[in-house]
Amino acid sequence: MSAFLTFMAAPAVGCVILALVFTYFGLHVLKREVIFVDLSLAQLAALGATLGFALEWDAHSWGAQGLSLLFILLGALFFAVVEYRFPEVSQEAVIGIVYVVGASLAIIIADQAPHAAEHIQFMLNGSILWITWSGVATLAVTAAGVGLLAWKWRKPIETWFDRKTTAPRSYKRALWDFAFYTLLGAVIAVSIKTAGIFLVFTLLIIPAVCATLFANTLYRQFVLGSVIGAAGSLAGLALSFSLDVPTGAMIVTTFGGLFGLALIFRLIRNGLQ
Repeated sequence: MSAFLTFMAAPAVGCVILALVFTYFGLHVLKREVIFVDLSLAQLAALGATLGFALEWDAHSWGAQGLSLLFILLGALFFAVVEYRFPEVSQEAVIGIVYVVGASLAIIIADQAPHAAEHIQFMLNGSILWITWSGVATLAVTAAGVGLLAWKWRKPIETWFDRKTTAPRSYKRALWDFAFYTLLGAVIAVSIKTAGIFLVFTLLIIPAVCATLFANTLYRQFVLGSVIGAAGSLAGLALSFSLDVPTGAMIVTTFGGLFGLALIFRLIRNGLQ
């Protein structure tokens, strides 16, 4: 038990922080019906990190972090502008295009550097097990800053995320889209090198989806989703430690099991009504 606490304390705190912030954004992503935007933004962050890797910059240097954030800002601006200027184009299609092009560019850049395969696998799976307390502090400060801005801007963000009731060619909607994507991207840029693309997507979507099965208000969904996100992360960490398997992959698999259980419980509850 003491060995588990020694090795897993920092990863556990990091996962709980990510679960809280990504559950909030995940609920908004579901309501906006842009499910794969985090994958696209995460891939852009990975593209920036890969460029830094090819330039032989330290993965946690300000330069490498800055590249990831720059690509995310460009992606957020691109999403907002395309939807504003070309409302007839599906936003999901644009998100998919950016993802596949970003992934291909990352492969091309990584191929020019040694240990390319290891780097690509690292960006997909992350290394949450090796996050330090310094990394946790950076993550906490980022999450707190983003959370404060998201709370301050909650009314315009929530007002403009409804695609069915707001005009597609709206300057204000484009502005708040850019703000929303940038806030989400800032958390992704800080967490992508430790969590990896797969875990980022998992924490953003699965707790939020499970919460919407059992709660019908945003506040209740956030509370329930946060609990599910934290519990799933800690369970995945414990299973990874006990079974000696890759941590990120085990956490993702654990959330897959939780999603299946949520569907079963929902079926049982519907059957009793």
